[in-house]
Amino acid sequence: MSATGCSLVFRNLGRLDWDSACREQERTAGAIARGAGGDTVLFVEHEPVYTRGLRFRAENFRLPFDAAGSMYCGIPVRRAWRGGELTYHGPGQLVVYPILRLPRGGPCLHRLVAFYQEVIIAALAELGIGAFGRREAVGVWTVRGKIASIGVGLRRGVTRNGFAVNVAVDKRAFEPIVPCGREEPLANVVDFVDGMDRMDRVDGRGRRISIDVVRGLVEKHFIRLAETELPRIKERA
Repeated sequence: MSATGCSLVFRNLGRLDWDSACREQERTAGAIARGAGGDTVLFVEHEPVYTRGLRFRAENFRLPFDAAGSMYCGIPVRRAWRGGELTYHGPGQLVVYPILRLPRGGPCLHRLVAFYQEVIIAALAELGIGAFGRREAVGVWTVRGKIASIGVGLRRGVTRNGFAVNVAVDKRAFEPIVPCGREEPLANVVDFVDGMDRMDRVDGRGRRISIDVVRGLVEKHFIRLAETELPRIKERA
């Protein structure tokens, strides 16, 4: 656990199933809503799960799926109270849940999404990966495909959910779905390191590519950018 000059607390939950992570999000958000806690960023690496956002469409399951069911292709399916459609989370993917108070509501969630994009792009740049956003869609892309997804929810003036960065996730898990409603290639951080799909490859500076490395870079740039961006977002919220 660490605190910053901009009153942020970062907590690494490690490898955790979706339901347990949701309970921790709600526990943290409840404390913040009551004034018993401050803005907190949770990091987690999920056990395999498909999540459905508020704009979910059944046709994004490529195979037959009973909407009343809780399993698809042997993987749990859960409802996520966020924007967006259907996606997958699993080992090899860094999931980031910023639990932030927006005192005046949520008209500027799009600015929060832009802030998350900046954080991801800056973190990837340190690994020599050029990444960018798109006007027509939410997320972060590279020349090899989409590398990060973003989905935000807001209840009682406190945000939930956040973003996920593909480090060395198994891309085959995305094949039975249309992720985020878009037919497009996906990219991993490790795709840019000797073209090898392994989490122990070394980048040009001798750092081993792992969830921990990417988490550290995301935390670094979240802190840096939050100093100026979060106050602006909160002022306009």
